[in-house]
Amino acid sequence: MDRLKKIIRIVMLIAIHSAMAQNSSLSKNETISKATSENIFAHLNTTTLVVGETLHCKFYCLNPLNNNLSGISKIAHVEIVNDKNQVVLTNKIYLDNATGLGDFFIPTTFSTGNYKLIAYTNWMLNKKDSKVSETDLFIINPYSSNKTNISKKDANTPEKETKISEAENLANQSKDESFILEVDKKTATKRDQISLKIKAANSTINKGSFSLSVKKVDHLPGIKPLTSFEFAKSNSDNKLANTVNDSILFLPELRGEMVSGSITNTKDSNQIAGKDVALSIPGTDFAFKVVKTNADGKFNFILDKNPNNSTAVIQVVEADKSDYKIELNNDKGYDLSELKFTNEVNLTADYKKSIEERSIANQIENAYYPIKKDSVQSNIKAIPFYHPLEKDYVLEDYTKFPSLKETITEVITEVYYREENNNFTLNVRDINYDLKYFSEPALVLVDGLLIQNTNELKDYKTDNIYKISIVPGIYLYGPKAFNGIISITTKNNDYLSNEKGNYILKSEIQRPQNKTIYFKEDYADRAKYSRIPDYRYQLLWEPELKLEKTENTVSFFTSDVPGIYEINLEGFTEKGIPVSLKETIEVKNAVAN
Repeated sequence: MDRLKKIIRIVMLIAIHSAMAQNSSLSKNETISKATSENIFAHLNTTTLVVGETLHCKFYCLNPLNNNLSGISKIAHVEIVNDKNQVVLTNKIYLDNATGLGDFFIPTTFSTGNYKLIAYTNWMLNKKDSKVSETDLFIINPYSSNKTNISKKDANTPEKETKISEAENLANQSKDESFILEVDKKTATKRDQISLKIKAANSTINKGSFSLSVKKVDHLPGIKPLTSFEFAKSNSDNKLANTVNDSILFLPELRGEMVSGSITNTKDSNQIAGKDVALSIPGTDFAFKVVKTNADGKFNFILDKNPNNSTAVIQVVEADKSDYKIELNNDKGYDLSELKFTNEVNLTADYKKSIEERSIANQIENAYYPIKKDSVQSNIKAIPFYHPLEKDYVLEDYTKFPSLKETITEVITEVYYREENNNFTLNVRDINYDLKYFSEPALVLVDGLLIQNTNELKDYKTDNIYKISIVPGIYLYGPKAFNGIISITTKNNDYLSNEKGNYILKSEIQRPQNKTIYFKEDYADRAKYSRIPDYRYQLLWEPELKLEKTENTVSFFTSDVPGIYEINLEGFTEKGIPVSLKETIEVKNAVAN
């Protein structure tokens, strides 16, 4: 009994503290300091794409006051928007240490035209000018005609040859004396190894976050993106515009991805405050959360990075749950009407040869993708929130009984069931304490899915169950206390509940993209891929480059495609110094004598 009183006092203290914090935050109406503002710099491998290619991105979330990496947001929202201000691709990106990686495969459903890639955090949407990171893109679909982006020009006009000296002049415009790029050869042959040295002027400035791209320079039209230098300057020039509004409309995703919504009561509109709402992300690894609604019936869940599953089930956890209806927020995010497509690019017949060559090369690479494919970093196994308190009953280790009822009676001593008025309930007994005055039910989960109506488990076949995990005693989780935990894991992790009602909502939520591990061609053993064509335009994409020494070496191999290739290094030191370097190499069919 003393233990129960202590628990009740703790629960009351937590509830009072939460209410005070909520009231305090609601009473404040202060402008947040510029020091807590943030912007996003996007380094892309290209701004001109042919459908079937992949756009690679590295995102830097920066404080505009000093261009240091921002530690506020953990999620970036990235969208590709067409010139009709319609979102055609969208993604969420994890920001680890204020940087994140993303990839967009450009499908053949895209028409030729001008696009924008926009990137923002929820926190950025509170800025008075509501500006987000914008990068202009030009996408070409050679398989369909779009006359609005094709202009008439003499088809016999020869394409201009790009000379290496011209590319070097362009590169020299953004030279940074803090770092130096050096290649061991300016002219290379096909499938030749290139050694690139990145030298720092001193050991105190090389720490930071950097990304490196090596891509062929072709004759297709495009729009020059901002370098890190140009972005840092524009960031500095717009410090005043980066202040936020007095009223905060979008909560920052400080600890991770946020899922928000609200509840309504169909019988009493005033009964929406302080109600328990639970979220389940079921699966092999599962997530389970419980929160309380605020005075307006709104709730917010902060999701863990793992498991990264997309199916979510949200339920009202109240005795009168049938009186409630759940809705998830459909936040529009950034107001797309603010986007202006001023850098319009048009195609002419002059580009026909370059488009054909790039399209053919891309088709060949896609055909051999299974041999040279990228991989996705596997998720870290999600540990159940109740670990290590559980006791596991792996049913294969015991005499098999056909139903859950019999298994509980004969095998699982900590659990008992009751049947009253055709109502089947599961309960956990704690032999160490008398909890007859504690009226809260046990928490019952199947593959992480909250089961409030345990009648559906009454005759569930144990052939489908792998194990049952039990946690006895009062368990405090979030704002709610449970009389023990019963967690059932099925063999295929595919349990489907037949429970229906407005108080329960099943939804597919977009989860952030997992990190990609990029394939790197290696011709150290030339015989290994001698019969495999190599038509890569992108020779290297290294989005998480670490410059831990004053002299760092990166190597890569050329492909079978001759031409001029641009080496582009972008990033920021840990002191907020922008780094933008470019160098060029030329790949020839054979070395000239």
